[in-house]
Amino acid sequence: MTTPEAIDARWRRVPLLATLLALFLFLAGVVIILLSANANQAQRARETGVQAEMMAASVVAALDFGDAEAAQDSMNAARANPQVVYAATYDGGGQLVASFVRGGGRLPANLSAAPSEDGLRIAQAPVLRGGDRIGTVRIAVAREPLSRRAARFALIGIFVVMAALIAAVLGAATAALRRANRMLTERADALTDSNAALQVEIEERGKAEEQLRQAQKMQALGQLTGGIAHDFNNLLTVIQGSADMLTRPGLAEDKRARFAGAIADAASRAAALTSQLLAFARRQPLSPEVIDLNRQLAGMVDMLDRALGERVEVRTALYPGACLVEADPAQLEAAVLNIAVNARDAMANGGVLTIATSPIDFDSCDAIALAISDDGSGIDPETLSRVFEPFFTTKDVGKGTGLGLSQVYGFATQSGGDIRIESREGEGTTVTLILPCSRAELAEAPRVAREPAQARPAGRILVVDDNEDVGAFAEALLSELGHRVIRARSGEEALAIFAKFPVDAVFTDVVMPGMSGLELADRLRSDNPGLPVVLTTGYSDRIAEAGAGGLPVVFKPYRLESLSAAISRALAGQGAA
Repeated sequence: MTTPEAIDARWRRVPLLATLLALFLFLAGVVIILLSANANQAQRARETGVQAEMMAASVVAALDFGDAEAAQDSMNAARANPQVVYAATYDGGGQLVASFVRGGGRLPANLSAAPSEDGLRIAQAPVLRGGDRIGTVRIAVAREPLSRRAARFALIGIFVVMAALIAAVLGAATAALRRANRMLTERADALTDSNAALQVEIEERGKAEEQLRQAQKMQALGQLTGGIAHDFNNLLTVIQGSADMLTRPGLAEDKRARFAGAIADAASRAAALTSQLLAFARRQPLSPEVIDLNRQLAGMVDMLDRALGERVEVRTALYPGACLVEADPAQLEAAVLNIAVNARDAMANGGVLTIATSPIDFDSCDAIALAISDDGSGIDPETLSRVFEPFFTTKDVGKGTGLGLSQVYGFATQSGGDIRIESREGEGTTVTLILPCSRAELAEAPRVAREPAQARPAGRILVVDDNEDVGAFAEALLSELGHRVIRARSGEEALAIFAKFPVDAVFTDVVMPGMSGLELADRLRSDNPGLPVVLTTGYSDRIAEAGAGGLPVVFKPYRLESLSAAISRALAGQGAA
């Protein structure tokens, strides 16, 4: 039986138990609140990081194409979240590309100087393309206000005073947290959908840009073909009209000579036109030599003075220690002359043309820069972007073909270098040719002794060409020169003829179906090392890139004099000119 003393003793323990329970509830409440606060902070940090990653994914195409406007649209999308203080996109060099700052503030132009306030939650995400980092997205979100955190900590007093409501409060807090998680999940899903829509838009934009590039290519091709057709039609008009006049009976001899000369001149201009086109396409056969650039330029000054006229003063500033370069001297002179003539046209009232050389580093190798500057009218930005296009010219009709600078571009790149142009309206223009230095030694120019003229040797020539008209033309020219000619239409037929008939020299086209002229020459010279072989071609990739292996080449269209000289040198054992 319980005594009153025992009951009293138990009740005396109630305050202690209540105090312990209150303390336990207080500690439990503190622990719960701290865990909840940490969980909330971690969740918000994850949310901020996810948002930064999504924004980084949305600006990949913008950074890749250098489209600052598209990047700015992605940054402006951060307005939807009122807790976002600022969002910024930086390129691979850490320079600011686009940003959104709530309240209209400004961010530093460099990522290294970006603010890092303690009151903000900051997240950064790399912008990746194919595993390579091409930029960074940085986002700052305001932390939870102190008043809200104070209200949450006030729950401790509620736990102490209203112990009975702790479970309910905790339940409500858990439910609220679950709702917040659901909202975050829904927001993340919405951002994912938005990102997917943006990716589709980026793909569509990429397709549109590709179509634009194709259209621009077709436009450039149309301009090229139109220019070729225009110039060749002019030349063909002269050739066809002159040929028609030559067929008229009773034509006076002086007129016959004049029309024949017109045909020859038009054919020469056509050959020059194809040579310029091959130079632009970097397929022109070159004859590179190791040359002293300064000496070459100094030797051109008198020629430039005569070509440019008295109103243009030519000055030189040649670097004394300029290295040797390996280039085609004739093409180099043509390139300098083309640039100089353009400079003269830009100085309508006369001026100064300066030719300077200086050493530079080009693609991790030593090079020499040849800069040709004028103080003329300059070039506007739109025209400057098109100066190397073939057949593009700002000169009046009939005063320029538009192939001068395109030929210079082809020569520079085919020589392993580059070409750059800088200009401002009213301040003049500078065109810079960059040529790699050569490690070879400068060869002394051979002294050519004058010998008395001798009769050109005649012999039996094997002519190999798959084109019937060209082969018949070569046969007629060589027969006119007194040679005996044997015709072959292919390399295989030439080998069969050579096995039956001895010949003194072979004149073969390079580009033929089946066996090429170079392969034919190798087959013939393998058993007959001293056999003279002369090549001819209008264009050959192999010769343009690697040369003719020491064999003489007559480039189409050829004339009687050039063919006669090449065959005579071959029969005389003098090799290539």
